[in-house]
Amino acid sequence: MIEQVGTVSIFVADQDRAKDFYTNVLGFEPRQDAPLSPTTRWVSVAPKGAITEIVLYKPDENWQDYKHLVGKPQPVTFNVGDMAAYAADLRAKGVQFVMEPETQPWGTQAMILDSEGNSLILVERPKR
Repeated sequence: MIEQVGTVSIFVADQDRAKDFYTNVLGFEPRQDAPLSPTTRWVSVAPKGAITEIVLYKPDENWQDYKHLVGKPQPVTFNVGDMAAYAADLRAKGVQFVMEPETQPWGTQAMILDSEGNSLILVERPKR
């Protein structure tokens, strides 16, 4: 039986730049940074206290034509507690919004781009 999501991979071209974005801009904590192959590392980050980690994966020579993967939309959603405050903080840090916060019956969502051009969805669930 599957109990939880362990990791989600986001394809990046530059692991150091991506690690900086996720830790210093989004406020994630670094979890692991270890050699994976001669050309890439296993770099994982996560929101503070989260179980699921984000692997900032640089595809290596084993991936055919990997460049088409970097910067493409990936179904990664991050839940946030206060969309207005978080969006203001991200704007102050120069983060590009693809979709401004928009309130729906199921919650508020926004979409941003990370340092590699990947789309990330932010969701604030409605207060009950």
